[in-house]
Amino acid sequence: MNKAKGCFIAFVAVFIIGLIIILLFTLPDFNKTSGEQDSSDSQVASSGFGPNNFLFLGVDEREGLKNFKGRTDTIIIYHIAGWGQKDCLISIPRDTRVNLEGHGWSKINAAYVYGKEKMLKDEIYQLTGISISRTMLINFDGFKKVIDALGGVIIIVDVPLHDPLSGANFDPGTYVMNGEQALSFARCRSTAKGDFDRVDRQKYLLSELIRQKINLSLIIKAPQLLNILNTETKSDFSAVDFTKLAITLMFSNKDIERITIPGKTANIGGVSYVVVNEKEVKEFLSKYIK
Repeated sequence: MNKAKGCFIAFVAVFIIGLIIILLFTLPDFNKTSGEQDSSDSQVASSGFGPNNFLFLGVDEREGLKNFKGRTDTIIIYHIAGWGQKDCLISIPRDTRVNLEGHGWSKINAAYVYGKEKMLKDEIYQLTGISISRTMLINFDGFKKVIDALGGVIIIVDVPLHDPLSGANFDPGTYVMNGEQALSFARCRSTAKGDFDRVDRQKYLLSELIRQKINLSLIIKAPQLLNILNTETKSDFSAVDFTKLAITLMFSNKDIERITIPGKTANIGGVSYVVVNEKEVKEFLSKYIK
């Protein structure tokens, strides 16, 4: 590479980064949260596996609602690894059995209902040793709007998915899914392993969004996407946080590990749970998070 070409590439990179920052800060309300988060949620955790752990929560909230009061039926941690290591998407099954302070044994997806983000993050730390840096909640409407704004996502369906409850109706094949289709794909539980298959599909979908859509073309769509995130999600991300995350993803190799914490299904007192062992979970995660 000659010197002129190298200088040009450096200029383009700086220009792109500057443009992203400008776009983020031109949305005056984007630094605001919903006002309901615990004050501790704005602090970056300094213990556990480190500060680069972003928690994404899918709330079971129907069309038109923006209360973010439902159970968190999708719980995914995006761990941004150090230089030369793979990033990691970590799923925690919603039926994971935990002992919630003041409420006894329950499923982890109830933690948000009882104690909002703080209780859920505390339970995640207790279970995994992972300290959460930032949290985002997204409902069905927000999910669909993000997918549609990105122009859909190419998804390979490897087994028949026909599920009236989620709306999934796919034969094996390759699809360019719009928001409605992607939501039904992510919610489908009709296959052999039920919720374990569902969380695998969710991680696959998220990793494909990152791989296919986080590139230079994102700059053009940034104002629309940021408006959707500002109005259709609840989070403690600041403009700076989104800038750092966007830049990190844009220039990463997007080779992401996709894992689910180990556990076994069990029926306890007539309730179906995923039973986990904290020590085994932490030992399992130590292979992926350095």
